[in-house]
Amino acid sequence: MFAVLLALFLVFPFIELWVATAVAGQVGGLATVLLLVGMSASGVWVLKHRGASVWRTANAELAAGRMPTKQLLDGALVFAGGMLLVIPGFITGVLGAVVLLPPVRALLRPAMLAWMTSRATRAATSGRMRGVFVNTDVGADGRIRQTTTTFGEVVDAEGWDVDVVPDALPPESIHRTGPPPGVIDVDGSDPSR
Repeated sequence: MFAVLLALFLVFPFIELWVATAVAGQVGGLATVLLLVGMSASGVWVLKHRGASVWRTANAELAAGRMPTKQLLDGALVFAGGMLLVIPGFITGVLGAVVLLPPVRALLRPAMLAWMTSRATRAATSGRMRGVFVNTDVGADGRIRQTTTTFGEVVDAEGWDVDVVPDALPPESIHRTGPPPGVIDVDGSDPSR
């Protein structure tokens, strides 16, 4: 795998240069440079605006108590597409623009999730990762299904209750009911107001 990536890393810039000279032969050198600069600028715009939008959507899902799997995968794909647009070159620019299309992202999302799941499963079974693994599957209908698997060692622990000694607490905490001032309650209201 490393040899393939190294060969791609060494050969790909020459392929991009060949495509750029072919485009320059058709539309001219100045137009080619302007096209490359325009693609890079659009990539920066996508990273700034679409990335922030995906982040807000993921936070809204978290605030609603749902796992933002779709939004996080979309965010990763938007980031990848934006970065491909920022890299100067027509091949990377076209690939970046294609990844940014919502139908293409919808097709790539399950494959990306399966790849991430297989990597995490491999890491968990090899002993490099321990804990709880939550497998989230986004179906074609948009429904999210989750299964939980525990990997690694399970630690059995014992605990005990600790009695609260009223003299050890500050006086205002004895009489307070509800969350501290400035904390917004579950229903969205601020109990201190």
